Amino acid sequence: MARIRIFHLVAEKAEAFRTRAPRKPPYLLHRSHYEEGPEVSADSPYALWQELRDEGESESPAKRKTLDVGDALQFDNQLLLCNYWGFDPAEWRDPSRRSLRERASVQSGSPPDS
Repeated sequence: MARIRIFHLVAEKAEAFRTRAPRKPPYLLHRSHYEEGPEVSADSPYALWQELRDEGESESPAKRKTLDVGDALQFDNQLLLCNYWGFDPAEWRDPSRRSLRERASVQSGSPPDS
């Protein structure tokens, strides 16, 4: 079982994220847009998603928050973003340096991903 840290997208950013057009992975995530959640054990991200979904449907008073589109999972030096179709690779955006994708978009004149 892997130890997985959950990061929940803050409510102010969630609606905008969920209604925007899909982008190409890896997604660049702003740490300030996320609230750090618990660290849990699970066999895989999908197993964790299912476990939290099942807990949410139960009447247990100790149930944890489910994973929503836009939430992120970090484990084994990987960061994954929960999307409508599954989990995609992501990385924390380092504000002190631009990624290769941001540099390429600046050179081509298209707006960078956020």
